[in-house]
Amino acid sequence: MPGGPSGRLPAVQLLVFTTVALAGLVSAYGFGLGGTLAFLIFLAVLFVGVFMRAAQPLMDRLRP
Repeated sequence: MPGGPSGRLPAVQLLVFTTVALAGLVSAYGFGLGGTLAFLIFLAVLFVGVFMRAAQPLMDRLRP
């Protein structure tokens, strides 16, 4: 299957979320929010992507 196991999420989803998270990290650090807060923004965006990827089979199973 080209779309992965569920057919709904592309195989490059984690790469996209990692890229967006890195952009958020650099932007937050550039705005002067500090390294710790910038890293927390990075982790938040990255974990949203991982959670979406991990929860998709469960949502597919619960869908009628």
